[in-house]
Amino acid sequence: MKLKYKKAILITTMSTMGIGILTLSLSQSKTNAEENTNSKLAKTAVMAMDTTVEKGGSDAASLSAEPSVSPEPTLAPTPTPLPVYAVKEDGYPKILKMFKEYYTAKGNCDVAGIKKLLSDPSKVETQEELQEKTKYIEKYEKVKAYVKDSFEKGSYVVYVYHEIKFTNIRTTIPGLSRFYVVTDADGNLKIFSGDMDATTKAYYDERMQDKDVLALFDMTNEKSEEAMKKDEDLQNFVKKIKEAAGKAEASKSDSSKTDSSKTKTPTAKPEATKTAS
Repeated sequence: MKLKYKKAILITTMSTMGIGILTLSLSQSKTNAEENTNSKLAKTAVMAMDTTVEKGGSDAASLSAEPSVSPEPTLAPTPTPLPVYAVKEDGYPKILKMFKEYYTAKGNCDVAGIKKLLSDPSKVETQEELQEKTKYIEKYEKVKAYVKDSFEKGSYVVYVYHEIKFTNIRTTIPGLSRFYVVTDADGNLKIFSGDMDATTKAYYDERMQDKDVLALFDMTNEKSEEAMKKDEDLQNFVKKIKEAAGKAEASKSDSSKTDSSKTKTPTAKPEATKTAS
């Protein structure tokens, strides 16, 4: 992925540290909607079968030898590509309403308010987790939903644009989060918070390569750059967050390596062979 898209994703991912979350997604909260591995459709390989010719022996010299007919290889059907739809900003008022409720609840650390919007309410974050993630945030505003129909009827891939107002920082900064939205048995829209099957996850991840989605990241990235250029306080604040994120990631990596080394079984040294005197 190009650097500028990584940068946009970083700005969005900072949401998980108190600047928002990328759900089913670019940031990982307990609303499990995004992981960063792209699955691709498997291609079917067809093996050609050998045709053999049986010849008669010496006792059957007068008989004409006929080849045994092997069946023609059956080509496996080519998987029908799943449909891909364009991003739409308008036409989904219920989805927009749901995400406005979501960000209002998140900004207020309203666990119950978020819980009712999830497909699996048990995956809601605790009050303490929400407070930790939003401790520097005054509010979320200018929420917009960019929606792609999914291949499943009643399901959607949603990119939510929002602007974050940090405490004591005058200028807001844009963020872009992605979600998978489903329709439950009662016809209610829910933010998917379960475990995706392989097909859905591959489809969900592949949409990150769509031109209209990349254009959304371009737009968000440009707006973020503009916001930081005109507000030095915002620029310094974001810089500190990036540095903190880098240190946290490095610490996590070091901790993982330490734990790994502790679990290694020591290699036994061979005993020295004594020479008889």
